[in-house]
Amino acid sequence: MAHDLSAAAMQRFHDRFDRTRYRTIGEYIASNLNAERGDKVVISLLVAVQNAALDLLGHPDLSGMCHDLAIQCGRSNLSVHTIDAIRDFLRLFVEDNDDVQYLWIDDFEATAKAMLIAYGALEQLKMATAHANGVHSWQGRAAYDLLASVELFTQAAITLLAHDDEPYTHEKLHRGLNRITGALYECVRGSEQPRLFNFRSVYFPHERDHR
Repeated sequence: MAHDLSAAAMQRFHDRFDRTRYRTIGEYIASNLNAERGDKVVISLLVAVQNAALDLLGHPDLSGMCHDLAIQCGRSNLSVHTIDAIRDFLRLFVEDNDDVQYLWIDDFEATAKAMLIAYGALEQLKMATAHANGVHSWQGRAAYDLLASVELFTQAAITLLAHDDEPYTHEKLHRGLNRITGALYECVRGSEQPRLFNFRSVYFPHERDHR
C-alpha cells in the first residue's frame, strides 16, 4: 500500500513539475548563498523543495516536509523573493484545491519569512545591546536589560517557529524575564517617579483564564 502511494505521488510530481520554475529557484538559492548551482548546500535545499512538493502529493514517507523546508529556508538566510518563488512552485502540487494543503503552504511561507527576519533582527539587537551597555546611567542599564531580554525572547520565538527544543525555549524565556525584572529594578531605583515602574499587579494568567 505504501509503495502504491509513493509511486502515485511520484507520478503526480512528474506530471506537474515545472522545470523552468525549478531551475529559477536553484539560481535564486545559489545567488542568496553566493554559491555555485551545483554546490551541495544548494542541492540539499532543492531536494527539500522536492520533498515538500511530494509531501503535498501525499507521499507516505515525506510527511512534514513543508515545515522542514521552511526551517531550512529561514536558517539559510534565503531572500523573501526566493521564498516567494518556492511558495508559488509548491502551489503547483496542491491536490484539488485542498484548503488544508494551501494552509501548509501559507505556514511554510510565514515560518520561513518570520525566521529569516528574526535572525536578521538578532544581529541588529546584539549591536544595540552592546552599545546600551556603555551608557553610564540608570536609563542605560535598564535599556541594556530590556534589549537583552528582547534578544532572548527573539531566540525563543525562532525555536518555537522551528518546533524545536522546548527546554531551550524555557531557558531563553526564563532569562528574558529575569532581564525584564532587572530593568524594572533599575527604573524603580533610579527614577524620580518609581511608582511608574512598579508592576506588582501584573500576573501570569492561569490556564482556566483562557477558557
